Amino acid sequence: MQILPDIYLMSGFAFRIHQNVYGIDVPEEKKLFLVDCGLGEEDLEQIRLSQRLWKLEDRRIEAVFVTHSHFDHGGNAAAYEAAGSRIYAGEDGESLLSGDEHTIDFAYGRPFPVCREVHKLEDGERIMLGEGYELRCHHTPGHTPGSVCYELNHKGIKSIFTGDFIQAGEFGDDVRLGVKVDIGYSYKDYLDSMRKMMRIEADAVLPGHFHPWITGGGRIFQLAYRELLVNRERYESMLFS
Repeated sequence: MQILPDIYLMSGFAFRIHQNVYGIDVPEEKKLFLVDCGLGEEDLEQIRLSQRLWKLEDRRIEAVFVTHSHFDHGGNAAAYEAAGSRIYAGEDGESLLSGDEHTIDFAYGRPFPVCREVHKLEDGERIMLGEGYELRCHHTPGHTPGSVCYELNHKGIKSIFTGDFIQAGEFGDDVRLGVKVDIGYSYKDYLDSMRKMMRIEADAVLPGHFHPWITGGGRIFQLAYRELLVNRERYESMLFS
């Protein structure tokens, strides 16, 4: 489903699939860029169906930008790489190459399909996807040591793809943050990263699960920071939840 100009929800909550996969369409160059890529064949099939539904079948999936290495967000990276797509990530790119415990493969009962090559992005690095499509990487450790958010400036709208850094939009002013399932989870890093992202005047926030916020994105980071502080005991403990 199209949710913003040239931005599509390719798989996720609207299709009764838990993890969201977003597509950025560059029609002039017939290229499609994915932000996260889902868990397995169900996501792959839904992405194919979405391409047909929105008449994007002639688009080459040029690259996948992975927000973090957890299986439900990067599990299909190797499949897209094998089909010719470039894979981008932050520091979590090492886990996409090794399949280590930061992929949380233990939660899925099967080995993580590893990539051959991952292009690691520096904090603040900018990539032009096409004319008028600037994507900027923000390192946001906390949920995982190498989590990143991606900022897209396009047609006067600033959208932030958050993965599980901000995991979900709820109704009203509720936000849901990433669970403490990664051995590298850090409350301090989460706070520092949220302070950093609060300074960005975002329009839309597109999270890794459940529904996106299409307007008022800047306020979402403020609410998420408040959630970290008000419920400090919940998030500060290193016990997984």
